[in-house]
Amino acid sequence: MKRLLGALGALAVLAVGLAWLAGMFAEKIPPGTVTPAATVARGATAVVLEPVRVPVVEQAVGTVRARDEALIATRISATVASVSVRAGDAVSTGEPLVRLDARELEARLAQAREAVVAARAALGAAEPDYQRLRALFDRGAVSRADLERSDAAVRSARAELARAERAVDEAEIALGHTELAAPFAGRVIERYVEPGDTVIVGAPLVRLYDPARLRLEAAVRESIATRLARGDALQARIDALDRTVAVDVEEIVPSADPASRTFVVKARLPDDASLYPGMFARLLIPLGEREALYLPRAAVARVGQLEYVEIPTDTGPRRRFVRIGAAAEGAPERLEVLSGLTAGESILVPASVN
Repeated sequence: MKRLLGALGALAVLAVGLAWLAGMFAEKIPPGTVTPAATVARGATAVVLEPVRVPVVEQAVGTVRARDEALIATRISATVASVSVRAGDAVSTGEPLVRLDARELEARLAQAREAVVAARAALGAAEPDYQRLRALFDRGAVSRADLERSDAAVRSARAELARAERAVDEAEIALGHTELAAPFAGRVIERYVEPGDTVIVGAPLVRLYDPARLRLEAAVRESIATRLARGDALQARIDALDRTVAVDVEEIVPSADPASRTFVVKARLPDDASLYPGMFARLLIPLGEREALYLPRAAVARVGQLEYVEIPTDTGPRRRFVRIGAAAEGAPERLEVLSGLTAGESILVPASVN
């Protein structure tokens, strides 16, 4: 009996606890609607959203590159005697860049010139001998075999002289390769060697470019690239400089990348000392206009990751969650409405920003 009474008492306590948690002992809220409290400061102004026409611009990512760029390499194997420039130096056309050790080539040129002197002397001796034998042969004093041997000696001397002269030309050309100069006026990007380095044929020495002839190379979607033509006037955005510059389409590579379905469009950039090869840039391609809604930045509030505005109603301000896009071009205080509002609706803007 005691156990039964204890169990009944426990059930009664549990029932009372559940009833209290359910709110049976609290005052009930009468049915009906509750007007939310206004969250906008007094004196807020209602602003009607009007659609505006804004340009549609395709942004093609690209890179600034040099139209004229040269990699100066050696055509002989030698030791680097001196390097006259460093990265960033400006050079003029024909200005010396690198000088290689020329002592071995100078000795080879001297030997070739001496060989020319010897060949000329041999020819000078062979020709009179041939003429003398020719006269004797006409009188029948020497045999034809002697005359032919003399004639062969003359022809051999002439060939040896020609070979020696070509050897001099080759030695002079090789010696000229020891002095490497700038092929055009520009700026040095990088030097790859130091004095004392031993270089082989084809080894890079210095790389330079013409800073006055830069262009933007951008990957443009095939559906848009086919609308462009050489000479079209566009704009390019240089983010690092926070600047937009005018460009002209210079070339459209007539082959699409099958992986990205894009064409490479090359646009000529203006002469600007602050531009450098390798900089990030975007080619801006206008595609027409569209309608957009913009609202004041101050009208937008946030709750966590959500954005909302206050709209006026007969019962007071109400929250409306919206999705906001980028700021208007040239007007950072105005933001584009992507969803949540339509043209003709009103929003409340705090009086402090009016």
